[in-house]
Amino acid sequence: MRGNVATGFEAVGDVFADCVAEDAPGGSFTAYVDGTVVVDVVGGHGASPEQPFRHDSACIVASGTKGIVATAMLQLIERGLLDLATPVASYWPEFAAAGKESIRVADVVGHTAGLPGIVAPVATEQIADPESIEAVLAAQAPIVDVGQATYHALTYGWLCDALVRHVDGRSIGRFVDEEIAGPLDLDLSIGTPPERAARVVPLQRAPNWQLSAFLGDGPPDERLTYVYGNPPIVGAVSDPGMLVHEVAGGGAVATAQAMARLYACLARGGELDGVRLLQPETIELGRQQLSCGDDPLSGRLLRFGVGFEIAPNPSTLGPAPDAFGHSGAGGSSHGAWPSRRVGYSFVTALMRPEDDDGRAARLLDALDGCLS
Repeated sequence: MRGNVATGFEAVGDVFADCVAEDAPGGSFTAYVDGTVVVDVVGGHGASPEQPFRHDSACIVASGTKGIVATAMLQLIERGLLDLATPVASYWPEFAAAGKESIRVADVVGHTAGLPGIVAPVATEQIADPESIEAVLAAQAPIVDVGQATYHALTYGWLCDALVRHVDGRSIGRFVDEEIAGPLDLDLSIGTPPERAARVVPLQRAPNWQLSAFLGDGPPDERLTYVYGNPPIVGAVSDPGMLVHEVAGGGAVATAQAMARLYACLARGGELDGVRLLQPETIELGRQQLSCGDDPLSGRLLRFGVGFEIAPNPSTLGPAPDAFGHSGAGGSSHGAWPSRRVGYSFVTALMRPEDDDGRAARLLDALDGCLS
């Protein structure tokens, strides 16, 4: 383990040291309290055992991307460009096809739009052209009941990207760069420039790794093939050649410091170091429950605000009852505890299955203990 741990938070450093001792592929954990860094540690190796995981080592944060996108959606809501109660088709007329004219913006960000996967075949090459994928989604009929919480693993990103394009004119990657990463000086991106790709640590999978959606009892719902296999992106997204593309459902690249700094800002009511991303009341809106229920495809309990996972739910967001943020496939976790003004991020290069992990939970329990 390398890095800095403030007095009183040594227990977090001890837990992190145990985590990276177990896992040779490295990772990083950063935590802020009221805008001040109290833990900033790295350990393990990067792309090879000869390359240590460094503070500026970036990883794909998988579905942690959705929390970044949620922040962007809240900015558009605050500016009056989007409204949760308004039908998506009011902003994106083509979306009204196949009986979707009444689906609201709230359904998109709350994972109740009925479009968790894509039925028509989509080629991997189309990842480079998100607008073509968005056109397929606009033409498709829902595959689950609208209003029922169903995890939109990748389609969440394309649906949000389409809304951003229609009301703002920028892609989600450009919007995030100019409105979030730039102002807060965050080392994160949705669509990674080639010159930055050299610092990206490739994700490695534990031998028993599989997606959480497939961990339930019995055979998986066949519609999960639409969710995770079309386009076949789950394996491709970690390909260095794919990093340049804007995959807003799970392709962001970030350091733990960047993700923790973003959530530190949100935990303080939207302001950090003189930069204001959002007003406090907008963040409160983002934390309000829009959906809750067992996913009909995976059986997992879901609970969402405006794009954020909100506590309590099975994802690892820590013990704080007001926690919000978003976890990522393989074990990463990123979030805020507003009542304690905490922002944190755990980034890992080793993907473990949810039922054989516990790294983020242990770190957040230790952080909670130090605060108490």
